[in-house]
Amino acid sequence: MERKFTRVTRALLLTLRPRQWIKNLLVLTVPLAAGSLLERSVLQDAAIAFVVFLFASWFIYLVNDVRDRHEDVLHPQKASRPIAAGLLSVGGAISFAALAGVLAVAVAASFGSRELLLTVGAYIVLQLAYQFGLKQVMLIDVSIVAAGFILRAVAGGTATGLPISNWFLTVTASVALFIVASKRYSEFKNQNGSGETRKVLAMYSESYLRLLWSASMISSIIFYSLWAVEIGATSENLYAQFSVIPFSLIVLRYAHHADCRDAESPEHVVLGDRTIQILAIVWLVIFVGQVY
Repeated sequence: MERKFTRVTRALLLTLRPRQWIKNLLVLTVPLAAGSLLERSVLQDAAIAFVVFLFASWFIYLVNDVRDRHEDVLHPQKASRPIAAGLLSVGGAISFAALAGVLAVAVAASFGSRELLLTVGAYIVLQLAYQFGLKQVMLIDVSIVAAGFILRAVAGGTATGLPISNWFLTVTASVALFIVASKRYSEFKNQNGSGETRKVLAMYSESYLRLLWSASMISSIIFYSLWAVEIGATSENLYAQFSVIPFSLIVLRYAHHADCRDAESPEHVVLGDRTIQILAIVWLVIFVGQVY
C-alpha cells in the first residue's frame, strides 16, 4: 500500500510539471518594474498571487493531460506523461484537478483581492476554452497560451494594487507571443507539420510560423527599447537604456533555439541554457539599478 501511494504521489508530482512552476514568478514583474518588490506588504501580496496561479496551473495541467492522453501516447516525449502511461488514473487526476481549481479560487477570494480573483478567473476560463475547442483554431491557440503568460504578469499588479503601464503590457504581450510562436514552430518542425499529436499544426505552414515568431521577436526588442528610453528620460542614469543590450541578447539567443527547433519547452530552454541565465542576471542587475 505504501509503495503504491509513493508511485501515485510521484506520478501526480510529474503531472503537475515542477519545472513549469517558474512561469508563476511572472507575478513579480510588476512589483519589480515599480521598484516596490522589497516592500513587505507588496511581497506578501505577490506571494499570494504566486500560490493562486500555482493552484490554477495545476488545475489546467491535469485537465490538459486527461483530455490529451490518447494523443500523448503517440508523441515520443509526451507518451511518458503519467496519465498517458497509465501511472495516474483519470479519476484520480480529475479529483485532484477539482481540488486545485477550488483552492485557486478560494485563496484568491480569501487572501487576495477582488481584482486578483477576476484575473485568475479570466485565466481559468480562457484555458478551459482552449482545452475544450479553441486549441484547434489557428492563431487563436497561440494567442490564448500567450495570454496565460500575460495574465500571470498582470496578477502581480492586481494582487498588489500597483499600476500597470501600457508599455509593460505591450512588452509582455510581445515576448509571450514570441515564446509561444517559437514553441509552435519547434513542434511543427519536429513533427514535420503532420498534426498527428497536435491537430492544429496541420493548419499552419513553416513560413507562417517563422514569420510569427520573427515578427514578435522584433516587436519585443523594439517595444522594450522604447520603454527603456521612456524610463531613462525621467532619471539621470542610463541603466534603463543599457538594459536593452542584455534583453536583446536574451531574445536573440532564444530565437536561436527556435531556429534549431528545440524551443518546444520554454522552461527547458531557460533552465538549460547557461548563456541565457547569465544574460538574465546581467539584465536584472542593470534593471534593478534603474528602478532602485
